[in-house]
Amino acid sequence: MNFPILVARRYLFAKKSHHAVNVISAVSVVGVAVGTMALVIVLSVFNGLEDLARSLYSTFDPDLKVTAIAGKTFHADPEVLKLLKADPDVSAFSQTMEENVLVRYGAQQEIAVLKGVDAQYYRVTGMDTMMLDGKFQLWANSNPQAVVGAVLAGKLRIGLNFITPMQLYAILNTSSMIASPEEATNSRYIFPSGIFDIDEEINAQYLIVPMEFARDLLNCGDLTGAVEVKLKPGAHHGKAQQRITALFGNAFEVKNAYQQKEFYFRMLQYEKWVGFMILAFVLLVASFNVVGSLSMLIIEKQSDMSVLHGMGAGQSLIGNIFILQGWMIVLAGAVAGMLLGAILCRLQIATGFVPFSGSGSFVVAAYPVALRWQDFGMILLSVVLISLITIYLPVKYFVKKL
Repeated sequence: MNFPILVARRYLFAKKSHHAVNVISAVSVVGVAVGTMALVIVLSVFNGLEDLARSLYSTFDPDLKVTAIAGKTFHADPEVLKLLKADPDVSAFSQTMEENVLVRYGAQQEIAVLKGVDAQYYRVTGMDTMMLDGKFQLWANSNPQAVVGAVLAGKLRIGLNFITPMQLYAILNTSSMIASPEEATNSRYIFPSGIFDIDEEINAQYLIVPMEFARDLLNCGDLTGAVEVKLKPGAHHGKAQQRITALFGNAFEVKNAYQQKEFYFRMLQYEKWVGFMILAFVLLVASFNVVGSLSMLIIEKQSDMSVLHGMGAGQSLIGNIFILQGWMIVLAGAVAGMLLGAILCRLQIATGFVPFSGSGSFVVAAYPVALRWQDFGMILLSVVLISLITIYLPVKYFVKKL
């Protein structure tokens, strides 16, 4: 065994003449372990929140979304749609359209986002699995029906058992002269068939109607606002996105699920890394306990250092002994912290023993957690860098002075 490692290990486990050295060493290990455990837990919670957001948005947002770069609507080329359907990675696609409308229900009225969808929409998203009341039904015989977000339904006081229809008003895009304000708007009636619950922002804005009803209300002929694409399981999303972008041409942009909610996921990542930096700083402060432990040990082992120096050991070799001991303390704390953090995360996944306060208002009852191996590698790398800062330079200084 390497001589510095052998001596460092002996110093680490041997009983010291001053009990305070043992106490400070134990405190150092515990401090590093707690800091590392906190890093594992916080990063895993942010991973869980990200996965939860992806799963929720995937029921409403498609895998890929094709929109025109200029303008809100476009004519979908039938030949292009035929080639899109033949793509080996495409499971289904739906033509959709979104526009702001005024919704009136009884004495209540709200601004909402009308989303018109075609008959294939249920194959592209999982909306039918997110129904809070009623069912995802857009047609009753030949009569169009609407599915409304939970928050919007609450504001309008919509009851599915009532016989009152919703009245929708839309502003028409027209270049001709308008004699009166009534000519600039269009109005239609529609009955609600269900209430969905996905996300507070989506719940407060959207109502989903058949594409034919939306086009009639908006008086836009056969125009389309977007083509939403569902990919097959196991499909390579990046390659499919490139092929579909090339298929539609330069006048269109194709966004994946992350790009459709880029701001939200980017903010989540920023919060995750800010939390990581704060806890890494706490771990850095905790690691300074190791410096105190090593400095006291160096003072205690001055006689041993003299003997080693007399036997031919140089200053570098003696310094390496105490540096290695410091790394052993930090790594022992880091490994213990990662194990404890992983165990607590697994318990949270299995039992959900840490619930959300007021959990009845959330889509999940407990904090979501997801363990990722790359986080453990990043934490270990951070511990090594912190060790270099808090151990190497102070030990070299103390050994040189003594």
